[in-house]
Amino acid sequence: MAPRVLAIVTKEFKDSIRSRWLISFTVISFFLVIGLPFVVAYALGMMAPGIETLISGTTQVVFPFLPLIALPIGSAAIVGERDRHTMELLLAQPISRVNIFVGKFVGIFLAVATAILVGMGVAALIIMEVPTIQYFYVIGIAYVLTAAMLGLAFLISVVSKDRNMALGIALFFWFLFAVLIDMGFLSMIVTMAFDPVYMIPIVVANPLELVRQISTYALIMTPKMMANPISLGQLGLAMVKVFGASGILPFLYTSMTAWVLLPLIGSFVLFIRKDV
Repeated sequence: MAPRVLAIVTKEFKDSIRSRWLISFTVISFFLVIGLPFVVAYALGMMAPGIETLISGTTQVVFPFLPLIALPIGSAAIVGERDRHTMELLLAQPISRVNIFVGKFVGIFLAVATAILVGMGVAALIIMEVPTIQYFYVIGIAYVLTAAMLGLAFLISVVSKDRNMALGIALFFWFLFAVLIDMGFLSMIVTMAFDPVYMIPIVVANPLELVRQISTYALIMTPKMMANPISLGQLGLAMVKVFGASGILPFLYTSMTAWVLLPLIGSFVLFIRKDV
């Protein structure tokens, strides 16, 4: 990595890692994963922590907070520099816009990734002593969701007129993904009014739901469960109908890849072409 890019990465990492949003998320994610009542019950010998329970709890409870961290922090990356009139100074240096963009994105991503690893990883160490490969896979999925949300946040940051506007749009998207496009509510409506196949576009439109489904089908669903309509549910049956049992994960992976790449490429192109 070029020294100038590394300098930007280091600066963005240090600035982001000290963010109150990020510190709060680290603490909250730790306690959400560890689940204090769950730990008390386990200490009393009432139940043992199963990896399926931990994965399900993490994806349902912790994952909705990831966009709430990545979106606000990333949305200030470009427009914040413009508001402080430091972008002109940065561009006046012998460094390209490409290096500025890459340095900012990588630095913020590493900061959020560190918070995820500390919050979720330490909690998993306490619960399981030796985290399994499946749980590291969950952390990897969390990183993918973070990359997608940062790409969207950078796109918001590039097109916004000021920092307040960027933050407002970022919070709207979090509300959209975490509340408005919620499969528990929308799937009931769609199933009642339409063919369950129409739930598939809802999944694609929500990266938060995509990573939940990836976690479920990659780590929890066994071949025996895949053959059970009750285990699959309406959405699972619809995806089996359209893609086949073996095509569900490739479809989910492809959709999530698009969520990572398209906003990131869009924000990159606009930043390169847009005047300060």
